[in-house]
Amino acid sequence: MKALGHAATILSAALLLALLICILYFAYGTIANYSTYSPPHYISVTYTEPTTIAYLPANATQNTTPAPGLYNLTQPAASYTSNQLIAYTLNLINTARSQAGLQNVTLSNTTSAQQHADSMLAYNYFSHWDPSGMKPYMRYTLLGGRGAVDENVAYEKYIAETCIGALCSVRQINVTQNITNMENNMLYNDSICCNNGHRYNILDSNHNQVSIGVAFNKTTVYLVEDFINNYIDWQRNTPSVAGYNVSLDGVSMPNTSLYAVQLTYEPLPTNMTTAQLNATSAYSEGQLVAGVVYGPYHYRNITNIRADYYNADGNTFDVRFGMSQLVGQYGPGVYTVYVYLNSTRLGPFPALDYSIFIGNDSKAYSP
Repeated sequence: MKALGHAATILSAALLLALLICILYFAYGTIANYSTYSPPHYISVTYTEPTTIAYLPANATQNTTPAPGLYNLTQPAASYTSNQLIAYTLNLINTARSQAGLQNVTLSNTTSAQQHADSMLAYNYFSHWDPSGMKPYMRYTLLGGRGAVDENVAYEKYIAETCIGALCSVRQINVTQNITNMENNMLYNDSICCNNGHRYNILDSNHNQVSIGVAFNKTTVYLVEDFINNYIDWQRNTPSVAGYNVSLDGVSMPNTSLYAVQLTYEPLPTNMTTAQLNATSAYSEGQLVAGVVYGPYHYRNITNIRADYYNADGNTFDVRFGMSQLVGQYGPGVYTVYVYLNSTRLGPFPALDYSIFIGNDSKAYSP
């Protein structure tokens, strides 16, 4: 009997110990998962419009296909489609804008944000730049954008597996919660990191469109928001460049009119390593080098390009000019054309950043 009682005591103690281990395991797993959570990461944006761009040869294309085996957005760990996540993010953005008394933004059909989110996930980096050295407005032009763009990027990362000895627990990310976290931090906790640049971008009254990209795997969620000023109905397949001759023929929204046309310059970009990309921070635009003028008007301290044709009447305009003088002065690089509109309600604002790429062969390219 004593032996049986002793055995029962040992069994009870063993069961109690096992129960304690389970409690500690699950408690530690929760704490460990929380403690290994990385707060949202952001890169600040700057608004020193106008801007400039980088080089892509006439026969080159952007690589928009993720590395094999890394990622498939339509079959992720969580059961969300790309369109569902984009719609979810758009709702968060417009809720914040409505609360601030601003108009909603609509979804742009330019895929620049999703392309960049896919690229960062596939090649494991975090930057406004991409591996080819392109900045947001460069990618936007190359992917068919014909407005003016400002970019927000953020990511959240989790350690997916927590182990105590041989026992391991796996924590799946909650994609919609991650998006909510990042959006809230950009809106309400952005001053220390980024001087409220992300918040200003989300709540910019001039923005009327946004391109959204969400990419994720089991541990990381990337969010890209390309906010866009799209106010011009372009005519005759413009903006366009033929040789070094640029044509801009458009009809802007009511209560706006052409204010200025300016150009910036940047040297040809080069490929960037993952380490270089991760070391970047806020992006800025290139050097303002020229303004297009007509009649008696002129700019100080930058090159004046006299328009070959300049007609602006109300909210319609037709402007044509040559870039030969600039190309002769600065050589190969990226020349970005900025169109500014004047709004009777908001004053001047950028409505186009159109990148023209001049290669080492001196040929001009822009889609």
